[in-house]
This record gives sequence, structure tokens and C-alpha cells, in this order.
Amino acid sequence: MPQHRLSGALVALAALLAADGSLSQPRRLSEADRQPVIFTAGEVLYDDATDVVIARGGVEAWQGERILRAQEVTFQRRIGRAAARGDVVLMEPDGQVFFAEEAELTEDLREGVIRELRALLAEGGRLAAPGAVRSQGRLTTMRRAVYTTCEACPRDPLRPPLWQIRADRVVHDEQDKIVEYFDATLQFAGVPVLYVPYFWHADPSERRKSGFLVPQFGRSTYLGPYFRQPYYWVISPSADATIAPMITGNRGPALFAEYRQRFNAGLVTLQGSGARDSRDDRQRGHVFGSLRFTLNETFRAGLDLQRSSDNTYLRRYRVGSLTNQPVLVSTPFLEGFSPTGYLRADAFFFQGLGSEDDDRRTPIVLPRLFAEFQTGPDRIGGSLRAEAGIFVAARRQGTDTQRIASRLRYTLPWRGPIGQVWSLDGNLDLIGYAVRGDPRSTPVPGGITGEDGRIQPQIALTWRWPFLRTSGEWGSQLIEPILQGVVGPNRGRNPRIPNEDSVDLEFTDATLFGFNRFPGRDRLDGGARLNAGLRGAWYLPGGQSVEGLFGQAFRAAADDLYPVGSGLEGKRSDYVARLTVVPSQQLSLSYRTRLARDTLATEFADISTTLSAFGRYITVSYLTAPAQPEALQPFARREIGGTFGGRIAARWSGFVGGRRDLAREQMVASFGGLRYEDECFVFALTYLRRFSSARDGGAGLANGAGTDLLFTIVFKTVGEFGFSAL
Repeated sequence: MPQHRLSGALVALAALLAADGSLSQPRRLSEADRQPVIFTAGEVLYDDATDVVIARGGVEAWQGERILRAQEVTFQRRIGRAAARGDVVLMEPDGQVFFAEEAELTEDLREGVIRELRALLAEGGRLAAPGAVRSQGRLTTMRRAVYTTCEACPRDPLRPPLWQIRADRVVHDEQDKIVEYFDATLQFAGVPVLYVPYFWHADPSERRKSGFLVPQFGRSTYLGPYFRQPYYWVISPSADATIAPMITGNRGPALFAEYRQRFNAGLVTLQGSGARDSRDDRQRGHVFGSLRFTLNETFRAGLDLQRSSDNTYLRRYRVGSLTNQPVLVSTPFLEGFSPTGYLRADAFFFQGLGSEDDDRRTPIVLPRLFAEFQTGPDRIGGSLRAEAGIFVAARRQGTDTQRIASRLRYTLPWRGPIGQVWSLDGNLDLIGYAVRGDPRSTPVPGGITGEDGRIQPQIALTWRWPFLRTSGEWGSQLIEPILQGVVGPNRGRNPRIPNEDSVDLEFTDATLFGFNRFPGRDRLDGGARLNAGLRGAWYLPGGQSVEGLFGQAFRAAADDLYPVGSGLEGKRSDYVARLTVVPSQQLSLSYRTRLARDTLATEFADISTTLSAFGRYITVSYLTAPAQPEALQPFARREIGGTFGGRIAARWSGFVGGRRDLAREQMVASFGGLRYEDECFVFALTYLRRFSSARDGGAGLANGAGTDLLFTIVFKTVGEFGFSAL
């Protein structure tokens, strides 16, 4: 409730009433209040005997952007008192407006009275009170005050608003910057729903002030009923903390905390919690953190920290937005920037939250160094890009890998005489490995401990010939054949080199062209090959469009480099295609696929479409992908999903949807929501259900399965209240 504006209005009123400057004390007022006051009136009377000035008849005074209007304004110069009567209106520079029948203040601003107060406050707030009294130069007291942000019903202005707060007494303390409420009742549609004998909050003009925040409560299968009470602590102008003890019905108490501090050159944020499970007497907790520091104009350093005591703690104790994240990653880093280069040194510490994750086999990447440099165009239009990096991965049980790699790439583009677009690219990879550990547990079956290296030079020539036709009525049409020839040594699969960063291979239209289709350096494309594609597009004047690509890759010799199911086995790859159709602003369709080279059977497909109209939308998606055990996808995937939502009525909206595994004939997730919002009130209901499956071994909660149900109620400008369950 922003009643804090009332005392400011009283001060402003005193400055405006002191039109000749004799009543105000400039040392007490702000620079804005010291500006000259100009006023107009129908008549002005002055009584020499009583030293009283009376202005009547549509009095209007303004000081800067502050305006006062009244039927009559009286200045009692001897006793230092000013009063305004009759339809008093005070308009503040920030747009807030105060109405009163009568307002009166003493010269020193320590005492004052306003009768029949009405106010239009910030963010749509509306305040009413029979009167307000200013005392001790710091306190403003209102009796029987009513506050709401709801607009009056246009058909029945006397009808109670959707919600309002009635308090027997409201006190604003300017010195301590707090607003206190005594005997306050929250009414909903005129019906009292909540009574509190006393509560207070910080003056909203205060950006930061220590105090209790809105409590959080809910119920879950694991915790039972729980209650969390946050306390906000302002430590210094640049640091604060939030401490939130939690009581649970099934598992005992827990403590959550967050610390933040801003420096001239950086920011630190730390979050953590701790709990002792009353059933098994086990200590559990988590710590998250983020540090960013600018060292100079070139370098900055930072840390992202994510650790949990076990793989189920985050979800069971309702910790933030990472409750369903499969892996926690902690990363310290140092990086530098220049117009032509980039440098980064970092490390990675992983914590898997799945039921099958084994910390002993999880790698620690320390260090990882990367540097990149690029030159501008030379005399013939070419540019050079150089990269170098060091990668070290260690395990408690398994293979340790050390890698040093560099890459040089030169690109020379030019245009042919009849519109062809050519590009000559040269690429050189130099990589050295040192592998240590138990050969039986190496990521590569039959791997050998020792050193190895790779030199991989490649040259690529790319040719494009775009044919473009433009007409006003039919828009623009584009047909562009693309050919790319790549030549280099055919190294094949090397069992002495582990695969740390190239496991997740995905052959689609996005990786059809280029030197290397693998995402990392441990596996590199080689040999002589030809990549061919045909791109077409049609852009209509009304914004409609059709765009697509179809292509295939050919190799001079087959090898065992690519895993089964990748679509790249053999001399000919599968066909890859992409189609994007936008027939109108309301409808879009996206289709990406990979078709078997011999049978044209669909090996991979990702289809999505969105239709929106009249404030509603529907999205449908379909995904099918083969099993790729080497790419950590042991099962074939065939899923369909959809979401329908949008406006239900004037102020109601909602959505409902889900995803289903068609291969296993079971649901993956279902979700829905309902929301009501008007100018003063928000109600939201959100539902999410995640299902465990044979993919995670029925691990259930350990892998994110469960149900979330969240109720949220927002009284705008007052606070947000929620209840969650799972």
C-alpha cells in the first residue's frame, strides 16, 4: 500500500500554499520545493489587521510540475498556518493525484490535517480515508483507511471492488521509512477473507530495507506440509542477504540463504541451503554461486558454481529453477577480448543427477585453454583464422585424457562472371594426445594407454549459383544449387584416441556442408567427399514464404568412423532436408528430416507447426530418431507433443498440453495452466506432471519424475502469495 506518498503531498502542499515564500522554510524542502510558486485566483483579499491573505475563485498554483487547485486558499501569516478548502486537488510530478475537502499545515510542517482524503496513486492505487494527521514532523496517521488498485464498476460505482484492504489505522513513519497497519482486513468482493491485528512493510520509496518477506508454504509427498519464512537483511549499500528457515512436516527443519554484493568491477551471488533429514539423520544441502569481475578493458574472470549433496535434493526441497536439470556444472573461467582475438581459460566440474550417474567415472576437465585469432581481408580478399587449445580430462575410475590442438583456416571468396559464388577454404588440424588409465574402462573399447597424434589437412571448394527472380505481384523466387568438394587424408577411426567431445553426432541439413560434422575435435571427417544440395525459396509480398533445402553427401571410400544409425555410414549418406512454410502470419510449419539412402524411409524427423488466431494458439510437434548407443541414445525415440492455449474469456487465459512416447506407448509429460488477470488482481494455476520410464530405469524422482501444482495469487502493489504441491 503506497500511503507513503501522503506525507510527501503534505510537504508539497505547504510549499505551494507559501506563495510569497514567507511560510515555507527552504532548508527543510528539496530543490524542487524551492522553485518559485505562481498562482492565479478570481480575487485576492488582504486583511492588514489580522495579516491574512485570502485567494478565492478557482485558485490554481503551480511550482515546477506540481499543481494545486482549490476554491479558496488562506494564508495566516502571523501564526504560520496555511489552508486550502473546497475541492482541493494536488497533482504530483509523477502523475499521482490527491483530493481533499480541506487541508491545513503549520509553517514548520510538523503538524497538519487533511479531511476527506482521496488519492490516485502509482500503479493504479486508490486510497481513501476520512482524514489524515501529520505529527512530530515525521508521522502521518490515517484512520479507517481503504486501499485498492481495482477500478470502480462503471455500472454500479458503489459496488465493492474485487479486493480492498481496510485498516482501522495506518501510520507512515518518514524517519524509519516504514508503513504500519493496525486491525487490517483483506476483503474480497466485499467479504472479509483475512484479518491481521498488525503488519508493516518498508516505505515503497525505500529501494532496500531489512524486514520479513512474504512467507512461502505448500505441501509435497516427500516433505509433507512445509512453511518457509524469508527475512531480507540489508548489510551495506552494496550487499544484502536473504535468510529463509523452513519447517517441514515429514523431514524436519531446513535453512536457505542467499548473499549478494556488487563491487565497482563485479558482482557476487551465492545461494545455499542445508537440511538434516529427521528420518535418516542425514545432512543434505546445496550451494549455487555466480561471480563476475572485470579485471581491465581486456580481461574478465568469473565462476559458476552448482553443487548438491545428492541427486534428489534439489527437487525434493524445491530449490529454484534447476530442480529438473540432469547435470550440474561448475565452471571457473578467465577470458579476454580484442577486436581480432579471443582467449579463454576454464575448467568444468560435473555432477550428474541421474540414477545411473557414477561420480567415479564422471570427468573433471582441468584445465581447458582456448585462443582464437582472425585477420581481416588481405590483398586478394582472403582471411585467416587461427585456433589453439589444451584439454585435460581426469577420472577417478577410467581414462585420463590430455589433448593439445591447433587449427588454421584460410578462406578466399570470389564471384564468377555470371553470378556464381565461389569459396576456397583450407583447413589444417594439428592434435596431440596423451592417454592414461585403465584400458578396460576407456571410453573406446580396446583403448591403449600411450601417446598419439593427428595431422589433418583439408581443402574445400564451394560453389553456389543463386538464380533470383523478382516480380511485384508474385514476390521473389530463389533457386540455388550448392556443391562442395572436400579433399583430405582418410584417417578413419583410431582406437588409441578416446572420444570425449564428439559423442553426440547429429547429421542434418545444418551439418551437411563443412569440414567436420562432429561437434568436437576427437573425431574428424576425412577423405575425399562431395556435398551437394539444392536450396529454394519463395517470398511473397504479403509476408508469406516457403524455404527449403535438400541434399546428400558422397564419399570416395567408406570407413568405420561414423557410428551405426548416424546416416553417414557407407559411401553415400542419407538424404537430409529442411522445409519451412509460412502461409500467413497466423500459421507456420517447420519440417526437418533424414531419409534412408536406399528406401527413403524416415530415419529422423522433427516436425512442428503453430497456428494462432483470435488470441489463441495451438502447437503440434512430432519427433522420431533412431537409437544411437555410441551417442548416448540407447533407445529409438518417437514422440508427439502439443499445446493449446490462449484467451478463454475477457480476462481469462490458459493452456494445456503434453508429450507422449509413441514407441513405448506412455506419457512423457503433461502440463496445463489457468490464469485470470485484471488491473488489480492475478490468479494463476500451473500443473506439471513428469513420468518416469524404462529409459531411466524407473528412477522416478531421481530423474525428475513427479507432479507440480502451483497456485499463485497477486494483489497488485501489495504482494504475491503462493501455494505449491508435488
